[in-house]
Amino acid sequence: MYMKIIETGIVASRPGQMYGWPGITQAANGDIIVAASERKFHCCPYGREVIIRSKDSGKTWCLPQEIYNSEMDDRDANIITLKDGTLILSWFTSNAFEVNGWMARAARVTDKMRSELLGTWMMKSHDCGETWEDDPIKIPVGMHISPVELSDGSLLSMGWECRFGQGEKNLCAYKSFDQGKSWRKTSDIECGRLPNGKPGLNENHVVDTGNGNLVALFRKCNDFLRQSFSSDYGETWTKPEVTQIWGYPPQMIKLKNGDILCVFGHRKIPYSIRGVISYDNGRTWDTDNIFTIYEWIDEPDMGYPCSLEVSPGEVLTIFYCSRSGSSIQSGKNPHTKLKQDINPSPEGILFVRYKLE
Repeated sequence: MYMKIIETGIVASRPGQMYGWPGITQAANGDIIVAASERKFHCCPYGREVIIRSKDSGKTWCLPQEIYNSEMDDRDANIITLKDGTLILSWFTSNAFEVNGWMARAARVTDKMRSELLGTWMMKSHDCGETWEDDPIKIPVGMHISPVELSDGSLLSMGWECRFGQGEKNLCAYKSFDQGKSWRKTSDIECGRLPNGKPGLNENHVVDTGNGNLVALFRKCNDFLRQSFSSDYGETWTKPEVTQIWGYPPQMIKLKNGDILCVFGHRKIPYSIRGVISYDNGRTWDTDNIFTIYEWIDEPDMGYPCSLEVSPGEVLTIFYCSRSGSSIQSGKNPHTKLKQDINPSPEGILFVRYKLE
């Protein structure tokens, strides 16, 4: 496999704003649409969901368009185009800022707001993202990239589910056959527990490899990705096993030649965006030939790449970079380390266009 970078650039960047955790899709009219969470800091109450559109295959980008903005922190962004052309934008809403120094804003948060706003959500557009339905739909569980459309016509979403009467959560999958109006739980997914009792795996992505076969990759912080398989459209899952891919979180696309591309953030020196190919529907990964898509000389808040194959073998991968700090409390991101005498790289949603041969 040979990888050649064609160009790098910026999808969205604005002084005083952070853009994080993007998603990308190609709409039915050919426009490329990137979704992101625009905010002030990594953790703050100002997060809102926006989309950025390109009408020329990613050569130029329009200004961000607000799609959703609640009184809470609307985080992460995923956007997919269904087979019928419907766009689905999804995200989750958090109140973590209440314990991260935003005391005045936290004082405005009521139990009613928490009950009504917290959770994983999706909105639909039927005109390639020009307009959106008024009311978001709540998804029972979801994470960074949820949901995905399967070849059986369903939507699949994975995430943590609270067990009634218990403080712990379990990792599970839900499916919908009516574009998110109703959901059915399919299965729990064995993932182990961290010392604090939380599930050992989180941010995941699923790709459909055909004939009911699915492959899922999961983030395990500061460790190698874990992988699970389903042979029945997500009704059951194998126990996640360790891969030789170090990084997180993962995102996969099935290329037009049948290979699977996985991109992920390498969040240790050298901080970078990397890719790896599977030639056998995810059963094995060519980890001897992991390639670097983008690399930093400092240690910013970065990552969460996702990709779109814009033409056979030509891939557009987007990701975020920020040095704006993690909260009002610290004023500085503890994950950001800027070496002296360095001209830092751009911030915002960045892209790399490259050729795979």
